[in-house]
Amino acid sequence: MAEIYLLALCLQVLIAPALYLLGYSTLGHLNLVCVLAYVLALRLHRHLWVALALGVKLSAFLLLLIYGAWVTGSASSVVYCLLFAEVELMLADLRRRTKLLLTVGLAALALGVADLPGPASPPLGFQGHLLTNFVLVAVFAMLCMVMLRMLTITDRHEYRYRRDAMHDSLTLVLNRRAIFEKASTYWRQQSAFAMILVDADHFKEINDNFGHTAGDAVLHHLAGVLRDALRGEDDVGRVGGEEFLLLLPETSISEALTVAERIRIRLARRPCQFGGQLMPVTLSMGVACSGEGEQLQSIIELADRRLYAAKSAGRNQVVSEGHIESANSRNAGRLSRGVKDALQSESG
Repeated sequence: MAEIYLLALCLQVLIAPALYLLGYSTLGHLNLVCVLAYVLALRLHRHLWVALALGVKLSAFLLLLIYGAWVTGSASSVVYCLLFAEVELMLADLRRRTKLLLTVGLAALALGVADLPGPASPPLGFQGHLLTNFVLVAVFAMLCMVMLRMLTITDRHEYRYRRDAMHDSLTLVLNRRAIFEKASTYWRQQSAFAMILVDADHFKEINDNFGHTAGDAVLHHLAGVLRDALRGEDDVGRVGGEEFLLLLPETSISEALTVAERIRIRLARRPCQFGGQLMPVTLSMGVACSGEGEQLQSIIELADRRLYAAKSAGRNQVVSEGHIESANSRNAGRLSRGVKDALQSESG
């Protein structure tokens, strides 16, 4: 609404010289009063006096319209202006009941202005027609600008909604549901891919010793390192507190192992800094390939078992082979149960 007030203010400032040039000096004076009212309305709106701001603006606007209709004897352009006032009213942050009551008032005013006689009802003449056409074009221009602005805001909010629905708010990578949907899509399309399950070692100690704010900073830094180490077509998602899942399309197990090692090296060279203090963290990773199982669930569980094996072997390492035993293994990991629930909810 503040932008609409500013747009209307600029338009009134442009109209004022035209009114004086066409010989409508009293209308020009009223227009200047309208400009001052718009400035006051803008200040009131910025101080959150929304209803009062709208009242001040519409009162000055309607006074100018009614007098203009009486002087020129032309009500058609005034009705168009009232339509713009109705659009502005609908966009205002008012109660629905208030909007309906004011809409009835504007409709009644439009009907009254349509039959309003001017002073001896003189013919419009060239100047009157010029003023009427100018006002009509200005109203359409304002409506066009307001609607375009609304579409821009709507598109921006829709983009933010979709981004927030698919991304983790802390790390800005894909959230758990989005990354599993990606994996499910690759599996349904029978596309080859590798996945890397990543877990930050001893992360609980960071939270316990430095606080959760420091832990959040480490996760945010870790997500950045993961993103920078991947290709444009690869995806990274946060699937747990300190756990991430990487999806690498058209990637073999050996290539995925190279990526995992590159991530470990980059993280060692770029440790997280928080509050002027280095907070190094290492990673354990389990790698699996789409060709190593008959179901997506078994591939995820295999990556989880290999991650568990990396942790059991001392952490800060990558496991990319072995552990292709039963999917019901005790080492199927705490993540696999959550993954299974997520995949079941997707298929449902």
